Amino acid sequence: MKNIIYKILVTLIVLLSIAACNKDNEGFFDIKRPQETQWTTTATYDQGLNRCYFLMQWTFAAGGRGYSQFQDFLTSGSAMPLPAATPGLGGELLLYRKFEPNSNQDNIWRDSYNIITMSNLGIDLHENSEDGNPFNLDIKGDDYEHNYVRQVAEYHFTRAYSYFALIKMFAPKYKHSGDNSTLAIPLKTTAAYSKEDVLNEKLGTVEEVYQQIIADLKYAKENLPDKLTLNSWNNVPGYEAGRANKWVAAAMLGKVYFLMGKYQEAKAEFDDVIAYAQTTGNYSLDEDPKEAFNKEKAQDFPKESIWEFNGGFLQGQNERHNMYMYAGMVFSLRFRDSNGDELYSSPENGVGTVISAWCGAVLGYSMINEIGWMQDPVNGDYTITPEAEADLRYQQVYHLMQPYQEGIAKGDPEYITTESVSGHSQVTTPNIYIDKYFRGAQPYGKLSKFPYVRLADIYLIRSWLRWNGNEFQGAADDLNKVWNRSNPSNPNIYTPGNVDHEAIYKEYLKEMTGEGWTVDFMMGTQMNIPQGDIDSNTEVSPPYTGWYWPIPSTETDLNPNYK
Repeated sequence: MKNIIYKILVTLIVLLSIAACNKDNEGFFDIKRPQETQWTTTATYDQGLNRCYFLMQWTFAAGGRGYSQFQDFLTSGSAMPLPAATPGLGGELLLYRKFEPNSNQDNIWRDSYNIITMSNLGIDLHENSEDGNPFNLDIKGDDYEHNYVRQVAEYHFTRAYSYFALIKMFAPKYKHSGDNSTLAIPLKTTAAYSKEDVLNEKLGTVEEVYQQIIADLKYAKENLPDKLTLNSWNNVPGYEAGRANKWVAAAMLGKVYFLMGKYQEAKAEFDDVIAYAQTTGNYSLDEDPKEAFNKEKAQDFPKESIWEFNGGFLQGQNERHNMYMYAGMVFSLRFRDSNGDELYSSPENGVGTVISAWCGAVLGYSMINEIGWMQDPVNGDYTITPEAEADLRYQQVYHLMQPYQEGIAKGDPEYITTESVSGHSQVTTPNIYIDKYFRGAQPYGKLSKFPYVRLADIYLIRSWLRWNGNEFQGAADDLNKVWNRSNPSNPNIYTPGNVDHEAIYKEYLKEMTGEGWTVDFMMGTQMNIPQGDIDSNTEVSPPYTGWYWPIPSTETDLNPNYK
């Protein structure tokens, strides 16, 4: 047991400080280092999970800081650049689908493998102890049942999520009913305990990595609780915000199956999630669309959010230490200093909505034309349609801005309806912005929580799965469930006779644009990814050849398995 803990401590010291192999660290394992700390209780065991969630939600790893949402929006054909504005964070490369090496992808690689290393350490501690109880807990006690068992399952979840982020970004797409034996990325299910372990990491095939993700998510689903039970050291309101439970794992497992083309398995997972939501009421579509995006306190949970980014704060906590949706400033309406859910402009300095001067991308006119929210924007008719005006999504989580006018200052009524920041001085036509982020109450607008997975998404994907399986009434029912929430005055427009891929796709765009899952929906359904408004782009057909980024040179230069 002491030997196991010592190995864990050594690995913690080195592997969480480096992303991949590094020549400067070749002699590390030859150095004797004193033991500084160790996991001895569930409270200290939780420190590793805190690190995993921090990397997942705050850094670029696995989509942190909103990068996966940003990347998805810009590559999906749903976005277009504002005139003379270049989105930051490598946004220009994304808009033009240039899968070239860049620091953002390198950061995702580094931090995702840091999560995997930490997850492996946590799982190793459990699996290598003689009785699976390294802290000698009372197996009938609350600490074992409600903390330790859950924590082990969470480590499986964080490992699965990180591998899912990596395989989607750095490997060929999963071929439905095709050959997935291509070697892809390092597949590590135990921590490295020697220099040789680090320098000779096995490469997993696309199939092997996906099977590992499935195995981890199945373990998580089977061992995580429906809802976390707070006790002893974690009995703090909001502790569970942003953490996985059984239904987070089930929803993610369904999404993995869906992307792989394993439709029956995906539908079974979504059936479970929806049945639980309908039976318990713990998740529902009873609130307006905006309600999933305007909570700034960790302990306030939107009814729709199955899993969310915990940018929220605990009472009394210093707001400077909290996380926020950094990329949102580059692809949505508000700046991080906005205060309040409603759009307003006050002459008082620092109060009210702050329009982001950094935003460089808005909804593309081809997408707007697809969903029918303008009359004919591709050909210059920007009139908002009655369908858009009646839709709560258009009213609440998107926003129309009129062309640039010089001299509008914050405090003027036109500030929230008309382009006025100098960086948008070339904007000569109306544009629809995503307005899903930075909606918390003052003074914590930037700390607003937002969903990673929400119930409407699950209904929409299941609608497509039902339609694809010739369950047309069920597909219409699921689609109406989402439609009715946003169109209460015109319910149940979908029937077995008019539900099809195109109808579901349009609703998916209206509902989910800017949330990181649009490309997955396109690839999961095997549709062509549209050209969008970038003339140099073309439609991309299955199997989406070349749609991935190169593995960082810091890895390929030092891992002999790439030779």
